[in-house]
Amino acid sequence: MKVDFRKTIFKTSCTCVADHPKDGLPAVLLVGRSNVGKSTLLNEITSKKIAFSSKKAGKTKLLNYFLVDNRFYLVDSPGYGSTAYATMNTIFFAGMMEDYVKDPSLKAIVLLLDLRRDLGEDDKKFLSYLKHTGKRMILVLTKVDQMNQSALHKAKTVAATLGFDEVLLSDLKSGSLEKIRGSIASAVEGR
Repeated sequence: MKVDFRKTIFKTSCTCVADHPKDGLPAVLLVGRSNVGKSTLLNEITSKKIAFSSKKAGKTKLLNYFLVDNRFYLVDSPGYGSTAYATMNTIFFAGMMEDYVKDPSLKAIVLLLDLRRDLGEDDKKFLSYLKHTGKRMILVLTKVDQMNQSALHKAKTVAATLGFDEVLLSDLKSGSLEKIRGSIASAVEGR
């Protein structure tokens, strides 16, 4: 069954999982460090400007639900890690994630990483946490179109050691976007 990602609409924003849509549809959560490109990727895979992307980190503060083809939700989450808004948001984010990964409607977690820089301690802790959730894990390396061949090889090598079910590249070209769409659709369908 083919999913039409262009048929995506913004549904709602929630401060906690308890307020999420109650229609029983499955969900895929997009997570990553602040300013890693979650909103940009969401706009690219839906082929429309549906999520606000900012140059300033930490703008997303809620769980934003986007209904895809009336079949499932893509959920854009606040970024983790150091931002200008730190501390209370870090605590809020941790609580939000702990609640969400227990939700049975959550079928997969898509973690976006920018491996142009080394993994920090908060990255390593979050990766460890995600691995213990029992959810299907898809890793998307962002901003690879800004890497030279040597940096891309290094990023792929690091990514291979992280233990994800899938590692995909996001260079905002149609080939990589189709693979990301396909992986998300497969996760929702349980394939």
